Amino acid sequence: MPSHKMRRLTAAIGFSVLVACSVILLAGYSFPPGGSGTLTASGTQWGVTSQYLGANEGSSQFNINDLADLGINSYRIYGGMSRWEPTNAESTYGSPTIAQIEADPTLINWAFFDNIFTNPPGGSDYSWSASTGIPPVSAATIMSDLNAHNITPIVVLRNVDNNKNPAWAPNPPVSANDWNVWFEFVFATVYWFNVRNHYIVDNWEVHNEPNNSGQGWAGTEAQYMDFINYTAQAIHWVYSHYLPGRTPHIYAPVTSNCCAWALSAMQTEGPTVFDSLDFHDYQSNPSEISTLRADMNSNGYAGAPAWITEMGSYHQNVYNNVNSSNNLIIAWWTQASQPGNNYVTGADLFSLYDWGSGYTSGAVHGSYPAAESYQPGYYAMRLAARALVGGRPTYQLTGSISNVISLVTKDSAGHYYLIACNSGSPGVTVTADLSALITTGTGTQWEFSSANNDAIVGSPTLTNGQVTFSIPANATELLKF
Repeated sequence: MPSHKMRRLTAAIGFSVLVACSVILLAGYSFPPGGSGTLTASGTQWGVTSQYLGANEGSSQFNINDLADLGINSYRIYGGMSRWEPTNAESTYGSPTIAQIEADPTLINWAFFDNIFTNPPGGSDYSWSASTGIPPVSAATIMSDLNAHNITPIVVLRNVDNNKNPAWAPNPPVSANDWNVWFEFVFATVYWFNVRNHYIVDNWEVHNEPNNSGQGWAGTEAQYMDFINYTAQAIHWVYSHYLPGRTPHIYAPVTSNCCAWALSAMQTEGPTVFDSLDFHDYQSNPSEISTLRADMNSNGYAGAPAWITEMGSYHQNVYNNVNSSNNLIIAWWTQASQPGNNYVTGADLFSLYDWGSGYTSGAVHGSYPAAESYQPGYYAMRLAARALVGGRPTYQLTGSISNVISLVTKDSAGHYYLIACNSGSPGVTVTADLSALITTGTGTQWEFSSANNDAIVGSPTLTNGQVTFSIPANATELLKF
């Protein structure tokens, strides 16, 4: 498990601010106190929801049925040399060279990579992280399953991991031979998934929190910028020569906070090297991304993807709690779909599964082969994803109900989803006016609360476009018409 996640406490997570969400997006005005009110939908499209909503993996399990059930569409994987090249694939350090690889990829020891991607050490692709309580799954199976369910894999590429492994890897790469070694690993990984095999793996992160020494990077910020360049060179070479029509998405600098390294990367490297920016944000809302977007707008990256690939909480048993799950997942994801500089292209919860048998940081508990134990956080993800995933059109709701964050979205089949999140106590009664969008129909109502884990609780009926429903304290309602 990433070591800093057991010690770094972001004060802004403050569970005293329990934002319980019946998913209706924050409209940007203050609400008077009270237990009831009206929300009115605009008939004009406001924006789009986040393109990608998903989770980080955990080492204790991989079950594609869970991901499909959740309805998420991205999954972040901590790839790297400790996982896929724990010992040098070549007999001579620094051979073959970058030029030789570009001229003739058959020089790479493909027998080594064929084996590790399909028959990982200890029978598990998670043996790099734990020795027990890990599922018997290979990298090839993970990618195949994700592709089959249209879930986008986001792969972290790192030379050394948070456990300082592998010891043989250059950290940081400095010499020509060091760069040959790193280039070969990146080239081999990208080529193996996409050319030697035919998986769709197009999203690549350049290390994990390089500004945080606990995550493995031992170089300076300036050396990391060289690292970006060599990594991008290998990725772009594979795509330009072997994957015509395909475009890689390279994320940098993937830091543990915003935004000094990102600004340096934009100013020194430019969009021909990487096209997406990313950081990790464990605050109780995604507002910090506005700082990144302001920097992006000023440095040639206006409109580029801006991700937060770790959000939520790395502390233990947080997702066991309904209130914190409502705040850190439903409210957070809803606000991330708000137009403007707070908009998040993609967000991935940390973490879906636990990291080994000694931790309980996941939304799903239980180390393999124990039965999975689904926590309230799992159901909060599922309800939020049902309304928000996939860049759907959004429609603003205006009104005057205390503690409610709300939004209306529309799926590709023409269904409207009203998500309304009550961020506190007491419960509230809502009259929603959707007449600008739809006037009649009987729908489905789901609830996430202390009483219901994303359960169907009613079949609401629109009358002249209006519907009235209740939201318990610290809970979320989702209505579909």
